Amino acid sequence: QSDWERSRAQREREERLLVTAWYNMGLALQQQEGEAPPRGPPGAALSFLAQQRLATVARRARTPHGRAPSS
Repeated sequence: QSDWERSRAQREREERLLVTAWYNMGLALQQQEGEAPPRGPPGAALSFLAQQRLATVARRARTPHGRAPSS
């Protein structure tokens, strides 16, 4: 039964991580809608991964919660 409990706890942790990732991705997409269109060749559609890379770069470029950016 201990193995079963550990497996269940692991599945619950993974589910929480997935939900958090989807939530964060949704927030990032909402924020991205309010910003300038993604950079790239005019008229070219970006892949999902390319969009995620741009969102990550943009997020890292912003200063985190009033702190000076670490370099």
